[in-house]
Amino acid sequence: MIDAIAHVTVGVADLAPVRGLWIDRFGLEVVAARNGPDEGLARLWGISPERIAEQMLLRTPGAATGWLHFVRFDNPDAPVRQGAAPTDLGPKNIDVNCRDLPARYAELQQAGYGFRSAAVEYEIAGLRAREAQMPGHDDINVVLVEILSEGYEIDFTAKGFGAVTSFVVIVRDTRAEADFYREVFELDEVMHHRITGPGIEEVVGLPRGAALDMRLMGRAGKMFGRMELIAYEGLTGFDRFGLARAPALGTLGCGFAVDSVQAVCARARSAGLDVEEHGAVETILGCGDRAILHSPAGLRIEIY
Repeated sequence: MIDAIAHVTVGVADLAPVRGLWIDRFGLEVVAARNGPDEGLARLWGISPERIAEQMLLRTPGAATGWLHFVRFDNPDAPVRQGAAPTDLGPKNIDVNCRDLPARYAELQQAGYGFRSAAVEYEIAGLRAREAQMPGHDDINVVLVEILSEGYEIDFTAKGFGAVTSFVVIVRDTRAEADFYREVFELDEVMHHRITGPGIEEVVGLPRGAALDMRLMGRAGKMFGRMELIAYEGLTGFDRFGLARAPALGTLGCGFAVDSVQAVCARARSAGLDVEEHGAVETILGCGDRAILHSPAGLRIEIY
């Protein structure tokens, strides 16, 4: 059974900021690392192997899903979200849950990291949380989240963080996108809410009176690797899905580890989607069958 996103892929110009933030500050562990050109990954991505210079696969210790695959490119393209508006379509946030957000916020500020806003507390259907948006390296957007309600326990690193909990993608239609994850990957809709108010306006940077429609796909009780789909009502921005491809910098897409690549491909084709099957390919994630498809909105997804 597929429970969650296995990994999120991020293109970077330099791995030093990755080590500084994700390992030194957040406490993630290195699962695997590679140096030099990668024939298998280049084949999947349709680029020259020499464009891939270095890779690192990170996770919260013990987490089976929600890993981060950082790839340093030689002569990279511009960041996917360079100059982006909050409502632009495409991959957007990497959510990092934390313990005691005010303290973590202060520690990161003292270390020289900036934030787009102060930490904001809000409530959604009885769920109380704190949140702060933090611009990261390569124009990625990191969101620190502390769940204040009971029943949402998560294993943190020794430094008080857990990632990736949710991968936030901005789409035009959350229902159509949610149907795709339900039909193709058999995920559940864990949560669906329409969110309004000054708290969310401040956190996201929305105009006054704006609303967002949010659907969370995954499994109840599984906190790592959830897919969070968001649509801003009446505020459709520039479509950046086409920019989210190697060798661009920033968040490029995600991957699912599945029991049968062929079965998932068959469900995708039944849903009217095109699928690229690549057969056996060896990457930093191991050797096995690989396929590429795109969600209805345009998110690039690797299946292995």
